[in-house]
Amino acid sequence: MAAVILAAGPAADVLAGSFGNEVGCAGVRLGYQDRDDYVVLTAEGVETYGSGCEFAQRLTTTPGTQLLSSTCFAEGEEGTTTDVVKVINKGGDGFFVTIPGLEEIGPLKSCS
Repeated sequence: MAAVILAAGPAADVLAGSFGNEVGCAGVRLGYQDRDDYVVLTAEGVETYGSGCEFAQRLTTTPGTQLLSSTCFAEGEEGTTTDVVKVINKGGDGFFVTIPGLEEIGPLKSCS
């Protein structure tokens, strides 16, 4: 029997579980994504159909807002970039994510 150990991401104390748009949560349940409007946010990072960011370190936390140093990639581009990603918890309205150079992504609701 193999043991699986999951490392908690930099946002683990705020993001327990998966959050996404309707398509992203369907992808979490099915185990794959097949539409370009897929978005999922976890303690480890944020993923869209053609891009994503892996959270490396939490830089600051204020009530409802986290700034996270992240390694990001985009489909069709070579390599990765280091960016600061902002994750905002707007309570009942869900989570919103801002990646430099992109429009705010959200609302992202719990997938459970």
